[in-house]
Amino acid sequence: MNSNIVKTLNYLKKNGPVKTFYAVKERMSENRQTEYIYTPITEEIKKKQTDISKEYTTKVSILVPTYETKPQFMEALIDSAISQTYANWELVLADASKSDIVKATVDKYTDDRIKYVRLEANLGISGNSNAAIAHCTGEYTGLLDHDDVLTEDALFEMVSCIENSKKSDCLLKMIYSDEDKMNADGNEFFDPNIKPDFNLQLLLSNNYICHFLVLETGLLKLLGFRKEYDGAQDHDLILRSVSKLMEEYEESYQNRIGHVDKVLYHWRSHENSTAGNPKSKQYAYESGKRAVQDFVDRQNWNGKVTDIEHMGFFRVEYAPDIFANRKDVAAVGRRIIGKGGLVTDGIYDEHHSVMFEGLNRHHSGGILHRAACQMEVPYVSIRSMIVSETAKPVLEDIINKHSADENPDYKAISIEFCDVMRQKGYIFVYDPKMTVKKKNVQNYFGNTKH
Repeated sequence: MNSNIVKTLNYLKKNGPVKTFYAVKERMSENRQTEYIYTPITEEIKKKQTDISKEYTTKVSILVPTYETKPQFMEALIDSAISQTYANWELVLADASKSDIVKATVDKYTDDRIKYVRLEANLGISGNSNAAIAHCTGEYTGLLDHDDVLTEDALFEMVSCIENSKKSDCLLKMIYSDEDKMNADGNEFFDPNIKPDFNLQLLLSNNYICHFLVLETGLLKLLGFRKEYDGAQDHDLILRSVSKLMEEYEESYQNRIGHVDKVLYHWRSHENSTAGNPKSKQYAYESGKRAVQDFVDRQNWNGKVTDIEHMGFFRVEYAPDIFANRKDVAAVGRRIIGKGGLVTDGIYDEHHSVMFEGLNRHHSGGILHRAACQMEVPYVSIRSMIVSETAKPVLEDIINKHSADENPDYKAISIEFCDVMRQKGYIFVYDPKMTVKKKNVQNYFGNTKH
């Protein structure tokens, strides 16, 4: 059965006909939008990157656990490594296959940067990955699935970030890039995942980081993979890496996490992959949920991780509220719905534009479901927010400055408040399921509609 039909039936069973209707309608609308086109780098850029990278010294290990990998997939993976514009790498293939199918493919190559390791037993994805880590000799290690490929500039872009961080004396420990999906034949690309810079609350909602992920090898060897989280072992590793960085660098930990805002990874979608058939790895979602709960518990937050209507996406229910657990949060906000059931206000991006403006209240924001997820946002409207006790005096001072305004500019006031609190080290969280009491704005500006 077609994987999209399977997904729809599963969604219908879980969420009912009304939500399914709007989910299908949104997906159909999304499919009618401008087609995504991946454009490889030009020969000119390849040469430029190769020349620049000669000045770099960082060695990168590419870690790949393999198991009965189809020759065409393995060849595509190896070819994508060999075609890198950055040359200082090693490809570590840890093979748990019962047959010699992978070895026969690898034996066709003579590049001494390819390291083939035959495992005595199949220890599962985490166990096999841990066995491969021992053979990684690079300063950094990138994680690559056995049926996916890297773009030709993937390592160059990652190493450029690392080298720049060395110059600034703030060495990156974790770097990730944007990604897309490709069909089984590797000649069509779709569903790009254009990611934000590091966003902890979004990471607790879903493993948005996913691919391409590069970690300092020392950190990777220290933490390793945990078998009990197989299926979501990468999500678990990322969360524990973040926890370790929070422990080591405290408030400045985010400075150790880099994001390359460029597609550097093609995730192959076929019937046996999670990308092509999520039900084939249903257990992955439960593993991911447990990994998030483990992180919440590690922070000593009183929070319960629950599912939202979209498979593989979660929310944290804080008790008694987020402010009692997250001292870094100044305010929480939600979308404001106007006439016609469309988003008109509520949260703003870094350019002060309304996020999800015009989106139907029943829609999730597309394939990545961002509008349905808790996440950190740059700005929250004072018309949709709940503020912490610490932030209330700041908000009141700013509103008092404008209390005599006949037509107060709520957006300008909101941005001013958020900028002040951000300078103090606080963040803002979007929560689509929060409820808002009409008080802050009404107290100062009269009976304002929310």
